[in-house]
Amino acid sequence: MTEEAQGPEQSSNPDTDVIASDGGDQGGLLDNPERRSFLKRAAIGGTGALIGGAATYGAAMHSLQGRPVDDYPSIDEKIFKPKDQRDVVLNFVSSKALNQKHPERNEQYNRLQNKEFDWVAGIKDMYSKPWDNSKPGYTQMDRALQKAGWAPLNIAGSRGSANLQPDTPLNSWDQSDVEQEQYQFSSKQDASNAIKSAARVFGAVKCGIARRDKRWDYDPLYDIENEKELSWEKDFPFEPKTVIVILTPMDYDCISTAPAWTADGTAADGYSQMGVKATQIATFLQGMGYQAVGAGNDLGSSVPYAIMAGLGEGGRNGALLAPGVGPRVRIAKIYTDFDFVEYDEPHSWGMTDFCLSCGKCAEACPSDAIPLPEDKNGGYAYEPSYEFSDEPGYTWNNHHGIKKFY
Repeated sequence: MTEEAQGPEQSSNPDTDVIASDGGDQGGLLDNPERRSFLKRAAIGGTGALIGGAATYGAAMHSLQGRPVDDYPSIDEKIFKPKDQRDVVLNFVSSKALNQKHPERNEQYNRLQNKEFDWVAGIKDMYSKPWDNSKPGYTQMDRALQKAGWAPLNIAGSRGSANLQPDTPLNSWDQSDVEQEQYQFSSKQDASNAIKSAARVFGAVKCGIARRDKRWDYDPLYDIENEKELSWEKDFPFEPKTVIVILTPMDYDCISTAPAWTADGTAADGYSQMGVKATQIATFLQGMGYQAVGAGNDLGSSVPYAIMAGLGEGGRNGALLAPGVGPRVRIAKIYTDFDFVEYDEPHSWGMTDFCLSCGKCAEACPSDAIPLPEDKNGGYAYEPSYEFSDEPGYTWNNHHGIKKFY
């Protein structure tokens, strides 16, 4: 071994260099202050490297870049309107008032199961079943993993954010900590790099930046805890101009065990990390003098915002497909009034087109909830196209008027 190759002090990887806690300089950072610059650190962009960096992918890097597209979104203006937050499933199941007001909304699930179904009771049953140590995936240890996944949100008193509750302690609307002095970036690209670098530091696998688009915002918003509507104009603390979107991964092995509790463990951790990472980015922006609010599933539709931010495409399964990680991600958003930034744009990697003829997810779906390619209307459409799709009580939770898979 040569002298140059010996010891961690010879490291030259800017993503792993650290300053030792005892004051030592493990990576030469003190000798080269330029390398300590935050903006010089690698950022994770919407269409660039992720997880392991560009070197990990080699020749495959070109395919990960995708190509810009200008045909998203495709909307039928005669049908489309912003989605009412009360019509989002997770919002509905968490609201006693909405359940009492709309008993017909259980109709589609009654038909699917050929028995009486109650959303609220079903959710409670998920977390109250006793464990069975003889049944893999449903043991005491699996239940403990599930509980641990939710711990950050529970400790922060913000479990409701997973079900679209806005203005939680973790993702607060309070802007009293915004610095009076605004940091001035030298360019929009530097601003974009800084935001994406911060996302990398906090553990996101991808980050993109989109213009705020009212078509994707829930309107009206709904405060589940107090059972009341909220208005963007009267209740939200500022006028957003930009939506930053970050992706947090879920463990491959755990999620592959769905619907076992092991899968819920990593999904719960994903929800928790959505809240944590979103508030970290929001706090970062506030520290530079800009108003910002972190959001998980609340405030707006995450998948279209992620597509607009160049993070992936819509799949046949209705989820975001992100290069390198597929649908195995949770999406968080940060609404801010900061707009001196280089915006990302939608990209295509051919995934949505591939979904038109593939159908493997539909074949594997145990409840037949995903249309097969050979179905009469199994491609994408502006309206849901399946049995009972013209009945409002059956399709109340669909967002009509967008060209996508239903």
